[in-house]
Amino acid sequence: MFLCLAVAACGAGATNDDASVTDVSAPAAVVPTTGAPDPATTEQATVATDPPEPSGEVEQAPVAETAPPAPAAPAPAAPVDTVWPPYQPLPGVDGIAALTGLAADTTTSLRPAIAVKIDNYRAARPQWGLDGADVVIEENVEGVTRFIAVFHSRYPEPVGPVRSARSGDLALLAAFNRPVLAWSGGNPGVTRAVRAAADAGVLVDLSALRAGACYRRAPEKRKPHNLVLSLDCALSRAGDAGAARAPWPIDAAWTSPSPYGPDSTFGVPMDGVSVAWTWEAGLGLYVRSQDDAPHLTMSGVRVMATNVLVLEVRHIASSIDTRSPEPVTIGDGDGVLHRDGLATLIHWSRPTATDPFTLTTREGSPVALAPGTTFVELTRAP
Repeated sequence: MFLCLAVAACGAGATNDDASVTDVSAPAAVVPTTGAPDPATTEQATVATDPPEPSGEVEQAPVAETAPPAPAAPAPAAPVDTVWPPYQPLPGVDGIAALTGLAADTTTSLRPAIAVKIDNYRAARPQWGLDGADVVIEENVEGVTRFIAVFHSRYPEPVGPVRSARSGDLALLAAFNRPVLAWSGGNPGVTRAVRAAADAGVLVDLSALRAGACYRRAPEKRKPHNLVLSLDCALSRAGDAGAARAPWPIDAAWTSPSPYGPDSTFGVPMDGVSVAWTWEAGLGLYVRSQDDAPHLTMSGVRVMATNVLVLEVRHIASSIDTRSPEPVTIGDGDGVLHRDGLATLIHWSRPTATDPFTLTTREGSPVALAPGTTFVELTRAP
């Protein structure tokens, strides 16, 4: 099954869904250092600016932030129809937190994965709850990156800043067995694509425009970088979401048959953000830095992971908005698994959107992740 997205009926204009959330706290606090006006408010900010977000696929006009320019946009994808065959969730695995492979009680193991689109613009940093996700996927958007944080075994409160979805998210999320997608909303084209996936049973649509009571504005940041979500509320609205299932193999006993070398500090090329990971042997974890500083959350906790899975993926232009890069995660490609302080060159493959990733060494031997948390970097294929 291949995910197809259409532009035939998708206009280019975005909806300013950041102004549409019904559960809104007190107005966002004004950032003390000020500069260019925010189109959505009268507040101002002077932090360095990220590149503008295109109007065709996102919910907010550019804010005053900058980042290094992104690579040239790929050639536009051909418009195709939105097609999702009906999907029936698979049963959960009782006693195991599917995304970490660790022991869990029945209630936890059988609840769905909640995937939250989280902002990584400089004005959005530090994020809420990112350190509590079982899986985080970093993807290139428009000259910067954005996260899909997937929560299952732990529910930090709140999480965010929540932002808009992208067309490429849907093929990724299909591997999590009908997860809940929490997102701020988007233009008509993205909204129709998400609704098509939801109608086919691929995911549960928990847009802020549909479930505003689960969202609020946090006063610590400015719009649009301050929309946060309650995971407990999201779970109560999960409806017929499926029990979380692992999108890749996890095996504590696996050891690399052909490690490329020991890990110390390594970089990952992503658009507009300098990403580095360091192996901390004393913790048995990889710790993350971005833009030459430790990546901390709002609670002051460093972002860490048991596994760092770097997948080299082809990027095409989204058929909904050609200015938005879309990672192609159906098919196959190369990558690197960083686990247990060792780097292993891998090959990944996935024939359809609802299939899990198959991981092998470059020589064809099976590869598995360690039990624990996973951070996935979707870097551009050479």
